[in-house]
Amino acid sequence: MMVVRDSPSTGNLTTNQGEHSDTMKPKVLIGITGGIAAYKTADIASQLIKANVDVRVIMTEAATRFVTPLTFAALTRQKVLTTTFPDTNTGEMDVIYPHLYPATEADAFVVAPATANAIAKLAHGLGDDIVSCSALSLKPDCKRIFCPAMNEQMWGQPIIRENAKKLLSMGWHQMGPEKGQLACGTAGYGRMSSPCAIVQIILSSIF
Repeated sequence: MMVVRDSPSTGNLTTNQGEHSDTMKPKVLIGITGGIAAYKTADIASQLIKANVDVRVIMTEAATRFVTPLTFAALTRQKVLTTTFPDTNTGEMDVIYPHLYPATEADAFVVAPATANAIAKLAHGLGDDIVSCSALSLKPDCKRIFCPAMNEQMWGQPIIRENAKKLLSMGWHQMGPEKGQLACGTAGYGRMSSPCAIVQIILSSIF
């Protein structure tokens, strides 16, 4: 199942992508939460970099159990944030205020994968990790996209579907989930949409 609300047409996704200077590159913030589909997010980051996008990555502690921050630091050549608390005493803004920077500068914010827990936090305004807290710091015109990924039984729970609908009502765009073989061995709706499809939606929202 693919659900995208109020997203622009994907007919001309790459128009003028190469014309942006380094200072004018659109900024995309990727929030990674703790699901096995986190490994697919590396491909999303890589494709966005190739499309001349300034990509930053933030990860929950649970997400780092599936893919290391070093993977995304290498792909984006940028520091990966994993906590809302400063881990050094340097004067860099994303160190002193990691919940504000780079979130307040993002043109698009993508949560991929968006677990059941992450969706609930986003829907109810909780901010107890770097991803959910950053979501509370986005500028009003930032494009917000979430990509559900979980077991089919979890996705079928009324409370989870209600939380997803609440995000849609607040202007978020939902991408997926798709039907297919799941990591847990079952098959059904719950698989995160393909990186290519997610990247297309991101690019259509910022170019």
